[in-house]
Amino acid sequence: MQISNEIKKIEEYICENFEEWDLDDPVEEEYIDDYREIEGASEEEISAFEEKFGITLPEDVKELYRYKNGSKYLSILPCVIDERDMAFCLMSLQDVEHTKKYFQNRDALLTEFPKHFTSEDIEKMKDSRIKPYLFNKKWIPFAEYCDSCFLMLDFDPDKEGKEGQIICYIHDPDEVIYVAESLTELIKGIMEEIE
Repeated sequence: MQISNEIKKIEEYICENFEEWDLDDPVEEEYIDDYREIEGASEEEISAFEEKFGITLPEDVKELYRYKNGSKYLSILPCVIDERDMAFCLMSLQDVEHTKKYFQNRDALLTEFPKHFTSEDIEKMKDSRIKPYLFNKKWIPFAEYCDSCFLMLDFDPDKEGKEGQIICYIHDPDEVIYVAESLTELIKGIMEEIE
């Protein structure tokens, strides 16, 4: 699958079906114009990013960033997560670096927040693919929805997970849920929803 070709189809879909996702009109708001001006990240930018976080981005993620380094206000990742419609905007590598300064910048287990999570909550959230953290330095947020929910690359999966899998941090009530094995799988899921 050519990631950029699929993203082009999603761009078109969002411009025509924004109301279904409760979004502003990307043409009227000129989001699409701003988006068209965004270039891809250079190999140097990608390498510097990987070096900074001590990770190797999966090839499909690199391919996406070579095509577009972020999407500003255009929601190019409309997902159905846990039966919730969430249209995510791709963060630029620079936005990710900035966000990591205050979000997912430390390791904290769910059990460290007894006021927020009862042992029943933690049991309900249990997933053998994701470690039971609320914050993890090896989780890299790369797409955001409503400034409070993030798709993240997981570089510290649990025993049945896979490095580079996609997980989602949902705010209020806070939870972290499994989304897809890879960006490719995530995009396949989006294509199935929209075609």
